[in-house]
Amino acid sequence: MSNVQDPAAAIPARGSAVVQTGSMQKYTKGNLLLINDKPLNYAMSNIFEIGATWKKSYDRVVIGKNGPYVLACFRAEGEDSNWWYMPHDEYVVLVEGEVTIEYREPREEIQPGPHKSVAGTEMGHMVLRDGSLASLPARVAYHMKAKKKSLALLQTKHSPWLTYAWKEICLTEE
Repeated sequence: MSNVQDPAAAIPARGSAVVQTGSMQKYTKGNLLLINDKPLNYAMSNIFEIGATWKKSYDRVVIGKNGPYVLACFRAEGEDSNWWYMPHDEYVVLVEGEVTIEYREPREEIQPGPHKSVAGTEMGHMVLRDGSLASLPARVAYHMKAKKKSLALLQTKHSPWLTYAWKEICLTEE
């Protein structure tokens, strides 16, 4: 059984308004409502499809880019094998599910990026649920875990730890 809905059902009839929500269990694949234009002129992806089908949990898949700033999404499932440390603030919005973020202040200066462990002072944790927003402060290490499959958006800056997969996630043919 497929999770993909018929895209025609997502297009409202003339004169009516429709509010559609998605989830990893029920999403519309690659749908745009355009007036006199081609879908291939737009970069688009479906975060629910990425959450439902992407092969690796916690893989930060870029879905938008503006200069050095990046919007990525990832499926959180189980425990992330890494602690993350960045020299800039990041923000995460939980779209679906529940994720716990643990924070730790490193004892000494560490390199940006993923780490298997981080020695330091425990700073507490946050539990995010559908629609929650959390700050991932600069120079504070964080670690995520999820009891069930969850979907998150991450606002960050370009780094080598992001996955750019435009051909896999964007509409490429009519």
